[in-house]
Amino acid sequence: MKRNCSLAVIILALSALLLTACGKAEFGLSENTGKRMTITAEKADRNVFFMAGSLEVDEGEQIVISSDLTKGAVRVELVGTPEEQSIQELPDFNGEAVLTADVRAAEETSGTVPAGTYLLKTTCLERATGTVQIEVLPAS
Repeated sequence: MKRNCSLAVIILALSALLLTACGKAEFGLSENTGKRMTITAEKADRNVFFMAGSLEVDEGEQIVISSDLTKGAVRVELVGTPEEQSIQELPDFNGEAVLTADVRAAEETSGTVPAGTYLLKTTCLERATGTVQIEVLPAS
């Protein structure tokens, strides 16, 4: 009887691990080239966020944000960084965004910002799955 109880506990523990592995959530940056960033969401929970940098915008360029989300919504914010950064002067992670976009499935938005280097702050507004692309392209 004791052996059957031990076996049952092991089977329950393994089942729990398998269920946990199947429900893995992910929200992060899968590409960052300086002119292009790709956000990947896989069952990302609401209010999960991250910050990453740096997106470089030159004169005559614009930001294009396009969504390939199959579910949910994501907020993309661009926050300016100081021209010269050092360990003594870190970017203000709570600084005001110069560009904000809330995107859902198959949406695209664009905007112009002053030339400079920007941090990306991304927040999952609703449980999300899919990708969002942020690109720096010539202004049209």
